[in-house]
Amino acid sequence: MTRLNYDVIVSGGGMTGLAMAAQLASLDLQVAVLESRMPEPFVATEDFDLRVSAISPQTVALLQNLGVWQRVEAMRLCPYRRLRVWEMRGFGDVTFEAEQVGCQELGFIIENRVLQIALWNTLEALPQVHIYCPSVCSEFQRVDDKIEVLSADGKRFSGRLLIGADGANSAVRQAFGVGVRGARYRQSCLVASVITEYPQQDITWQRFTRDGPQAFLPLPGRHGSIVWYHHAERVEALAALDHITLAERMMASFPRELGAIKIVAKGSFPLHKQHANAYVQQGLALIGDAAHTINPLAGQGVNLGFQDSAALAEVIGQALKTRSDWWSRAALLPYQNRRRWANGLMMHAMDGFYHGFSNDIAPLLWARNAALATAKLPLISRPVMRYAMGLDRWPKKFF
Repeated sequence: MTRLNYDVIVSGGGMTGLAMAAQLASLDLQVAVLESRMPEPFVATEDFDLRVSAISPQTVALLQNLGVWQRVEAMRLCPYRRLRVWEMRGFGDVTFEAEQVGCQELGFIIENRVLQIALWNTLEALPQVHIYCPSVCSEFQRVDDKIEVLSADGKRFSGRLLIGADGANSAVRQAFGVGVRGARYRQSCLVASVITEYPQQDITWQRFTRDGPQAFLPLPGRHGSIVWYHHAERVEALAALDHITLAERMMASFPRELGAIKIVAKGSFPLHKQHANAYVQQGLALIGDAAHTINPLAGQGVNLGFQDSAALAEVIGQALKTRSDWWSRAALLPYQNRRRWANGLMMHAMDGFYHGFSNDIAPLLWARNAALATAKLPLISRPVMRYAMGLDRWPKKFF
């Protein structure tokens, strides 16, 4: 049996896990990344992936510091400079613009696979990081003051710290008995990659209906991503339609801002939330979807994962400077205290949007449209936007 010793083992080579490994490499730690599937090379002429994310300026800054952003720019991305939110009845219509906060853009819409490829290629050039792929973790155990991971192909990895970045169904989390609290929403989500009637756009918009939100995310050229939340059985029926019929249903049900569309690909998934009861143990940390999954309403899930990785790297870096046991629960606890609170706050905020807008209860109808109307005020909109973009901490005077 092959034995391999590292400082840190990262289980999961998705966006969050790869970003985590890159930051640990900057601390001169030796890192093993275990991933079951390698991303396919990028081809500029290929169809757009269904899975896209709205990347905040805070995440862009992190990727720039890691030397990843220029690789993303060399592939494809779409900046958006305006964000419009409104109710189907026409109340509370509000548009946020980048110039309101002195920025060139509010963020970028990027395919998840493009981000993963850019991170992967960056790590391949780092001598401190070794990616093992395909590698499937089959067993986890504590041995003395280390954690060992046995892979299905007979390799045994040993490290001071194991980081679970292996998604919502995290094998790492389950192996070490970390429980979760969660629930499934009554809505599901239909996603379609489309070619639009309109040329390149710089706006992402979301309209709320009593059955769920409808959203448009711009992609390069005449491409875009359409997101349709609806009751689970309705989404299942829509997903079963052929592309032409589904396009007709979307154009009939969506606002005129969508224009004519041609569907290239479609998919659907149920909506649920869950939150790990703990993020850390001795020699163990959870990040990204392994620690939390939220309603994708505002597209913040991937940004939260990147923020997890940055916070954990910062905590480990501080422990290394003081020459303390950086892998110990005591050293890792500040990461849990900081991120579990922040992620929980975002989960509650998304729940507020979900329950507040998915109904026709008169008091809530008035309250939500009043909230959207209030958001137009510069005194409110500027700090809200800067906080959402990761540019500022939330002003205490607003609590």
